[in-house]
Amino acid sequence: MNFLIIGDIEKAGYLNSLSSLKLSDYTFIILTGDMSGSPEGWKIGKARGMEDRSFIPPGKNPKEYYQELLEPSVEKLKEVDENLGKLGIKVFAVYGNTDFKSIVARAKPKNFEIIHNKIVEVNGFYLVGYNGHPMYPWEMKEPLKKDIFGYTHEETSKELNSFREEDVYKDLKTLTENHPSNRVITVTHTPPYKILDKVKLELVKWAVKSYGETAEDGNVGSTGLRKFILEYKPLMSIFGHIHEAKGTDKIDDTHCINAGNFDKEKELVEITLLDSKLNIEFKKLNP
Repeated sequence: MNFLIIGDIEKAGYLNSLSSLKLSDYTFIILTGDMSGSPEGWKIGKARGMEDRSFIPPGKNPKEYYQELLEPSVEKLKEVDENLGKLGIKVFAVYGNTDFKSIVARAKPKNFEIIHNKIVEVNGFYLVGYNGHPMYPWEMKEPLKKDIFGYTHEETSKELNSFREEDVYKDLKTLTENHPSNRVITVTHTPPYKILDKVKLELVKWAVKSYGETAEDGNVGSTGLRKFILEYKPLMSIFGHIHEAKGTDKIDDTHCINAGNFDKEKELVEITLLDSKLNIEFKKLNP
């Protein structure tokens, strides 16, 4: 079985480069989330995190302004969905932290299957998906505190597909308890903690502010996901989120793959899997 992994999508148009491949050679494509990320969405995240109320223009209703800012992301997700629909191949995906629930509700994508908190069998292997990234400690500490747009931390964490560490561990354990570990492939947006999850140096200060002392070395992955992988030992762990940590690693017998981001280099990951033997290749597509 052969399949492709595409990391966080920078521009919807980059997906057209997939036409350079003979897609009939592949069983499916996996998307690791953040399909709808845009500069406006990143500005929202920064202003929200820094509690910068000057970000909202005078006289603007904060919640209406928030929805206005999402329009480029909505259009991007629509274009991503349209381009995927032209490929004629099954696409499985999880949502990332920039795939806000408000964006998805407005874009209504239909050409990929979200496998969050699901297990899907393909040719004797099992894909197990999980959206989002870990909740920030301050979101859990003050769930009813409102952000600059007037949403509570609890509402924002749901909007951004955030999860509690105990939940990702429990949910993945429940999903996989009756399946052989050497046939299971986890598909998440976030990496496991301390596996291909280190942000670049200039972002370490942000990481510590967001996640506390566990991120003092720049590691921002999920401790719950790591705990699950160490105990269950799935065949593969596939993820994205931290673009600068793109690459492969192993936790015991689990092959870990950070697909990074699908940018102007148009680099994706090709997996060849025969029984439990696999080959992992990062490859750049023709422009």
